[in-house]
Amino acid sequence: MINGYLCPLSEDLIEFKSNLSRGTLGSNITLYNSEKTDYSSIDIAIVGLNEYRNSDEISDESLNLENFRREFYSLFYGNWSANILDLGDVISGKSFSDTYYAVNSIHQDLINQNIVVIFIGGGQDFTFPLYQSLSKKHNKVNISSVDNKFDFGKIKKQFSSSSYMSKIIMDKKNSLNHFCNLGYQTFLNSQEEIDLLNKFNFESHRLGEITENIKIVEPVLRETNLLTVDFKSIKSSELNFVHNYSNGFESSHFCSVLRYAGMSNSINSVGLFELLDSSISSALLSQSIWYFIEGYCLRIKEDPNSSNFNGYTYNVFCEGTNLKFYNSELSQKWWVEFINEIETKNISSLLPCNKRDYLMACDGTFSDRLIMFLKRELI
Repeated sequence: MINGYLCPLSEDLIEFKSNLSRGTLGSNITLYNSEKTDYSSIDIAIVGLNEYRNSDEISDESLNLENFRREFYSLFYGNWSANILDLGDVISGKSFSDTYYAVNSIHQDLINQNIVVIFIGGGQDFTFPLYQSLSKKHNKVNISSVDNKFDFGKIKKQFSSSSYMSKIIMDKKNSLNHFCNLGYQTFLNSQEEIDLLNKFNFESHRLGEITENIKIVEPVLRETNLLTVDFKSIKSSELNFVHNYSNGFESSHFCSVLRYAGMSNSINSVGLFELLDSSISSALLSQSIWYFIEGYCLRIKEDPNSSNFNGYTYNVFCEGTNLKFYNSELSQKWWVEFINEIETKNISSLLPCNKRDYLMACDGTFSDRLIMFLKRELI
């Protein structure tokens, strides 16, 4: 099924890859072959997109994916054990809905084989077909977005890259469990959108908050299934001013976010969208994916409720609530469990958190993250 939706890589790129030295990513990446590809050995698949018809801001200036691949293949392979497959690019359909269908089908096929999928290119509206296919695998889907906007815009005739979250919220299947925005800028979002975010008890972290403490993204990404990234969230000076957003993530912070995403055992889908054409964009995109793969190779499966858990537990009584915090000695990660029943509803699920959440509870105060979690659970 996948084969009919994919455009093979060019002969020039294949020759470029074959001439790379040993130790490079290109020499370790498998290229898709409809007859020979063994999916059982693949950990991560890369899929290109050239569909921007529903993007509000990107059109003819989109990134040349062949230039990106030359940059990416030339990076050196880390001390990794991950098997990476490049599937080439999705063939754009007669209409954008045809391309959505192809992406949905490809994505669903790959995640059903427990392959982590990275989509590169296209408008951020492609978050919706990725969400649709994930909702067939998970009853509840958690989405995190690296973006300077919430994208809760009004849907006119069709949803777009600036209103895809509105489309997801209105989805009849209603599989969205939680949404978190990472890096929003208040002056780019209407009060109506901010009110909507609060109404649904969704989570958000301002750009300044993250740049002051990049570690706050780790607990969020630990419970995320789908990470959607608007490349315009990177400030323009980092990308040689190919867009007009003067504030945004610096490249080092952006790569750190992708590394934390790779470390998350819950993330099996990443979309890097709204790519603008420049050599520096290709370089940063390549390096951010490198960091994601490195994070993936550092994944550790830990269950605080397991008898094999290597760590410490701390019981804290905060605002009439009995909390049990877990801290892994191996990874230094934190979780919290709500022990007692609140309003006849037993909240027993483990919430990823950090040390700050624990310290605030010790001082008798719930952090914003714990408050949001309680609101969602008690609705």
